[in-house]
Amino acid sequence: MKKILVPTDFSDQASYAFEAAISIARKSGSAQVHLFHVIEVPDYPEITDIIAYRTLGSTNVLEEIEKKLEQTAESELCKDIEVTYSVDFDTPYEKISRKATNGQFDLIVIGSHGRQGINRFLIGSTTEKVIQHANCLVLTIKEPVSWFSPSNIVFGSNFYGEIAEGFGTLQDFAALYDATLHLLKINTRSHFETSRYSRQLMETFAEEQKLSNYTINIYNDDSEEEGILHFARDMQADLICIPTHGKTGLAHLISGSIAESVSEHAYRPVLTYKIKPPKIKFGVIGPFRK
Repeated sequence: MKKILVPTDFSDQASYAFEAAISIARKSGSAQVHLFHVIEVPDYPEITDIIAYRTLGSTNVLEEIEKKLEQTAESELCKDIEVTYSVDFDTPYEKISRKATNGQFDLIVIGSHGRQGINRFLIGSTTEKVIQHANCLVLTIKEPVSWFSPSNIVFGSNFYGEIAEGFGTLQDFAALYDATLHLLKINTRSHFETSRYSRQLMETFAEEQKLSNYTINIYNDDSEEEGILHFARDMQADLICIPTHGKTGLAHLISGSIAESVSEHAYRPVLTYKIKPPKIKFGVIGPFRK
């Protein structure tokens, strides 16, 4: 990890995300952290609206925001880490995704209120849209993380061929912490596979990706989301990782909806990475190997 983007609305969840980002940067050795605040404006703002955002009575809003960002960047927590900051106006998720792409960030660490539904910048919908649109890794944080150091990572997938693209970024992240990857396939009534077939897919995937520190797990539950959450809870996982098709929204294990749902409901940190949607023939998604 060389460059880490941390969107902030100065909420508790945003501060948890910042602490996690600083911990990751310190572990990486030379990573830069960038704090980013986006002030949401109307779709078609008048010049008077922009002025209203900049000043509120006798208070200069921008100066106050920049002052908060500066205080955070210069806090004792960041004493050995390079932290920069910036402010922008627009739709938050669009600006965050664009900032990550244009700035060539390796990771977005974002706070989420999830099911609590607190209605400010980092409400679930904004975090979900960042997961959908960002091209880099996205780490979602809900709870305080005094020292982010995952040793057990649950990787939930169907283990079809398309998930291999982008998996290297997860491997690099896991290698940073010498973490064990727990490969997880959820069996449900509607998407059932025999254990023998699922294990063959997972073993082939592990061999192709040259994995060494991993386990293979097949878990039965009512839905993929519940299965991932229940398995992670049962084994006290430090982190859940799920690949996502993002805004394509295909209704299967690696669909954006499941990644976003797990991210919303899990109180553990959730890491997502983007994959391209598979080409579907005859309405069926199946395993693909080169």
